Amino acid sequence: MLSINIHRKKYIGFYLFCFTVSYCWLLFHGLLLHQLKPVFFVNRLDFSLNVLMATGLHQAVMNSYTLQWILDLVYYILPLLLWYMSYDNKRWHYYIAWAMVLFNWMYALLLSSLSMLSVEGFTGWIILPILFAFRTEKGFYYVLHCMRYVFLLLFFSTGVWKIRGGGLFNIEQMGAILIRQHAPYITEAPNNWFTGFVYFMANHKVFAYLFYLAATLLELVFAIGIFTKRYDRLLIILFILFVIMDFFLMRINYFAWTAFLGCLWFSRYAEPPEEKYPLATS
Repeated sequence: MLSINIHRKKYIGFYLFCFTVSYCWLLFHGLLLHQLKPVFFVNRLDFSLNVLMATGLHQAVMNSYTLQWILDLVYYILPLLLWYMSYDNKRWHYYIAWAMVLFNWMYALLLSSLSMLSVEGFTGWIILPILFAFRTEKGFYYVLHCMRYVFLLLFFSTGVWKIRGGGLFNIEQMGAILIRQHAPYITEAPNNWFTGFVYFMANHKVFAYLFYLAATLLELVFAIGIFTKRYDRLLIILFILFVIMDFFLMRINYFAWTAFLGCLWFSRYAEPPEEKYPLATS
């Protein structure tokens, strides 16, 4: 029982580290609610978003700078509380985990509707706290493996989509994506080295396509994890490589998804025996 409790605490610490890096990235780029000071919102075909907007919360956020600050602070305070409570074996951390699921869901929907950010980037912050909301060893073990499969299937599906959409069979796909993705940057800094790099990739479509092909194959390789846990360490390295290369080539920050890597890291441990007591006792 002690080993599972230690794993849980380590994972919560890892989650807090990844969350802090992501939060600081938003803060540095002025993307928190109180920094954006939003004056308009964008609706979309999303049932959960429309349910949230039916409450009028988005209007209240736009009209209250104080509320913007409160939401930004609570967004970071909750993971800190989760880490503190779990470190001290306080049973309250189970309730905090569920509170994080609901609050992060609400915050992600709000921020994505009031800015250019995508709600998909907050997936890990929304669903991973469920992992820390179960009291028993077996509960933590099984939810961890469920989250592992969710991560593997989501990442694998991105490779399948490239095949389904036909992008993998278009040798000009990567060059066109780069031009479209970085059009504002190219316009603002036509003489910058990165602009030159984008033009180089667009003009050498075969070379650019090799990056696209490599990314697709890397995503498809994650199907291995569905059948065996033997290569989870390798998948961790491949995912980190993907995040770095995607940030360099596309300027897309996928770092938030690294919080899922804890599921791959701890997957090698055996299923715990039946226990008589929950992990937290006070």
